[in-house]
Amino acid sequence: MQATVHLPSATSHATVPLRFGTVGHTYIPFPPYAQGFLYLHRPPSLPLIAAEIRLRLTPKPDPNLFSTGADLLRGSIPWSIHLPRIVTLDKFAPLKAQIASDGLIDGGFMDSLKLAWHDCSPRYAATETIFTLTQPFEINLKDTACVISILTTRTHGRVIFKNLFLDRRHGTIHFPYNGRLLARLEISPLPEHARPASRPPVLVLRVLKILTPIEYDTGYDLHVPIPAEGELLSKRRRGRTGPMKKGTVPMIFDVEKGPSQWLKDLQLLVE
Repeated sequence: MQATVHLPSATSHATVPLRFGTVGHTYIPFPPYAQGFLYLHRPPSLPLIAAEIRLRLTPKPDPNLFSTGADLLRGSIPWSIHLPRIVTLDKFAPLKAQIASDGLIDGGFMDSLKLAWHDCSPRYAATETIFTLTQPFEINLKDTACVISILTTRTHGRVIFKNLFLDRRHGTIHFPYNGRLLARLEISPLPEHARPASRPPVLVLRVLKILTPIEYDTGYDLHVPIPAEGELLSKRRRGRTGPMKKGTVPMIFDVEKGPSQWLKDLQLLVE
């Protein structure tokens, strides 16, 4: 379930395999309308390492239609191949060569990134990636873990937000909500978390947008606080069973105190 692309500067035998995505170990085929132009996208507010290949959809192979086309999406996010995959995976070597040949990114710069990221490919493949502290990422409310890769020009890491929406009552594993949202990390705005710049900050998660309507079983008592756009993600205070507003506090991630092994790489975002 993959497409094969031949690049202009490549030899007749050099092709690049592309995949739309996976669910578990099953490959998802590209949708039938997935035709157009591959291009290098460089987010203006992010460092060069955040560059990615996207597919601009057009009804026919006419470059004049590029500006009126739209990017192929996976859910709410553009389908893409991030630069880390391009520079570290051998199958993308022709794509890396094409980028350098077209003068889009310096080949020496990509080689230096490959040295910094030489061992990140296995863990990177199944995760979302962020390059700055406040870069948005998607959270599925049903997932037991939200896994995020962190990449800088010097190194890489991974954080795992576990059981964000788990209802721990009754001795069962219960994730009461269905839905997806867009969130970002930020330094806590709460006065009790204020610190001088010399100390690592306390981080929180803010909901930017509800991507799909949040659904839950009729009669659920909202013991796990339901996320709301513009608000910080919160959790139930231990031992509190009263009204939701009185019994919740923001989820916090204290970089200075050394969070769990799953979250220790958050320090890469605040160095």
